[in-house]
Amino acid sequence: MIKHMAKRKLHKSIFVALGGIAHGVSTERNIKIQGAVGIMVLIISLLLQIPRPDFIIILLISFLVIICELMNTALERLIDHLHPHNHDNIGKVKDMIAGAVLLSIILAIIVGLLILWDPLIEFFRAI
Repeated sequence: MIKHMAKRKLHKSIFVALGGIAHGVSTERNIKIQGAVGIMVLIISLLLQIPRPDFIIILLISFLVIICELMNTALERLIDHLHPHNHDNIGKVKDMIAGAVLLSIILAIIVGLLILWDPLIEFFRAI
């Protein structure tokens, strides 16, 4: 009985989490853009046949950017709900959250270039 209830709770938790991701993707332009770029980089990585460890790193970094953006969106909405009026300290908190997203994007660009640069150069030399 307890095992069955725990299973239902897990299924419900997964369903709710997937709904949250879907809501973020459907309502946030930045998540759509970052998701599209991530998918393109993953496809390029597969086409260039980069080594599996490098592909795993690209996959992790791509997910990190989306995770950061989802957290940024959720925290900004919570902050706006709890404190709808402008306040310097709250503005700084929101800026720091956005800064975390920017850092994840910069990291993704650096890692992507470090991993994909040579394979891309080789590909273009071959054509």
